[in-house]
Amino acid sequence: MSKERQLRKQEEIRNKILEVARDIVSKEGVQGLSIRKITSAIDYSPGIIYHYFKNKDEIVESLTSEGYKQILASVRSYKRNDEAPEEEIKEIFTNYIKAALAVPEEYKAFMLNDDVSVLKKTALLKKGISEKSPTLQVLCANIQRGMGRGRYAPCDPELTAQIIWTATFGLILKLMIEKDISQEQVDRLIEHHFNVIFNGIMLERKS
Repeated sequence: MSKERQLRKQEEIRNKILEVARDIVSKEGVQGLSIRKITSAIDYSPGIIYHYFKNKDEIVESLTSEGYKQILASVRSYKRNDEAPEEEIKEIFTNYIKAALAVPEEYKAFMLNDDVSVLKKTALLKKGISEKSPTLQVLCANIQRGMGRGRYAPCDPELTAQIIWTATFGLILKLMIEKDISQEQVDRLIEHHFNVIFNGIMLERKS
């Protein structure tokens, strides 16, 4: 077997392990994941699994990294708007909400998990964390730009970004839990969510 073919085969096996692990997590949560369940699902020996991953935590970290790359891609797919930076926030988080709602079980499994390896990727509330979080950096930059252009009231950019993010997180979780909400109502909730946020951060303009 050529080296290129061997590397391709190894990548296929690694992806298969992650695919099965992702399916288990979506059904049973992170706590339901185990090496034994993975080997049972794909008929691999534990030795094969450990060849690619040191332990369950490393598998979880890989899944979390992949999931966050997808969410980060959705957050970054927006059109810059210097005249109305609040429209950027709306687009960023609408994209984020849609990306999360597309994979509800996986999203809940990771975002509601307090495992240290998962929190390395998902934590947002510590002071100064925007220096490490690319997603918060996007939002903080928007807030700073909005203040500079006189669109937003003076505030602590990081603290404001954290509150906007956690408020949106709460909406996402409720939309996932209350599964029988019509798409029309989902759209109305999202729209009003941003209206309330903007009322809190927009600089009041004199007539």
